[in-house]
Amino acid sequence: MRSPATFDPSTYLDDPDAELRRCAAEHWYADGMDLAGNSMPWVLDHHGVHTVLRDRRLTPRSFVDDMLASGLSERTTYQLTPLFRRDGDEHRRHRALLASAFSPRSVERLRPTAAAVAARLADEIVAADGRCRFVEAFAGPLPPEVFAVLFGLPIEDRTRVASWAAAVTQAFLPGMSPEIVASIESAASELRAYCDELIAVRRREPADDLITGLIEAEVDGERLDDVDINDTMSGFIFAGAETTRRQITAMMLAFAPCPDAWRRVAGDVSRIPGAVEEVLRHRPIVPALTRVAVEPFSHEDLEVPVGDRLLASFTTANHDPAVFTHPDDFDIDRSNAGDHVTFGWGPHFCLGAGLARVELQESLRALTERFGPPEIVDVAATTGMVAPDEVELIFGRR
Repeated sequence: MRSPATFDPSTYLDDPDAELRRCAAEHWYADGMDLAGNSMPWVLDHHGVHTVLRDRRLTPRSFVDDMLASGLSERTTYQLTPLFRRDGDEHRRHRALLASAFSPRSVERLRPTAAAVAARLADEIVAADGRCRFVEAFAGPLPPEVFAVLFGLPIEDRTRVASWAAAVTQAFLPGMSPEIVASIESAASELRAYCDELIAVRRREPADDLITGLIEAEVDGERLDDVDINDTMSGFIFAGAETTRRQITAMMLAFAPCPDAWRRVAGDVSRIPGAVEEVLRHRPIVPALTRVAVEPFSHEDLEVPVGDRLLASFTTANHDPAVFTHPDDFDIDRSNAGDHVTFGWGPHFCLGAGLARVELQESLRALTERFGPPEIVDVAATTGMVAPDEVELIFGRR
């Protein structure tokens, strides 16, 4: 058996993708390191990432540990990690309380909302002659409006909710400064107060929305208290607004250099679901996730003792040539694009994956119906999990 690949940090800093691919070509995992320079295995191939994400000996509580170590309060940390901080039966019970809201039937009920919002925002871009700051004009407003319907939030609160979500996103990024910690704490506190008000209203006036559903739901004879309901709302408002915003933006960046793919979608809407899966495979907005071992973990020639971490690389798993033919090509007709790991896998598979797919599909539908392929005018590139936010696009005529 070959030895693990040896990670070269200097090469990685110069060209992260090239170094990851070099390591992935050598072995299914690499002897990498964490941000502090400590040894940490990086799992690189598709099969290995699947394995570690579904193994219950490994949990995502590493996010909780990192937030607390960076100086975030326990209250804010728990508020932003309602599912990541839970394992085993506790995680199962809490996830079950949310499952009905994100069932395929429930998600499809939100498709007309997503379609209507996408159509209105696209029409506003038409009025601007096809030129726009895309996040501001489209990708930013759409997810909060859809989540407003899901949670029963006032639509006029969209901007406030989106600003809080953008602020607390920084809690999932490495190297938080004291100033960033303070901004996260402030936004999280305002979001908590906002959610508490909505919960109080729904206790007095139940409605057909997720907040009422959380108040009334029972699993194993237990109900959520207001703190748990608040944490669940906060966690999903953040996740639903921020991650989908970034993935919609990444979708435009995937299509911009491939105008023929855009035209094929525009000419055949049946290609939209497959095209969205290829976007998710080709340009995942989260390049990797860490896991911490709560029991000794072993797989093939890798052993991880309790308390140690590993990293699962979505970037290399989604470009594994053993699974995806010509993985670097953006191919909207790829038959197995849906085998990507962008939404995770196993017990912590993204609960909102179905809703994100609907929003991506309806966004692509609305834009291809009205415009020719987009061209990038300006991109302020960022790194890590953050997709470019300052993207100016010009959409061509159909």
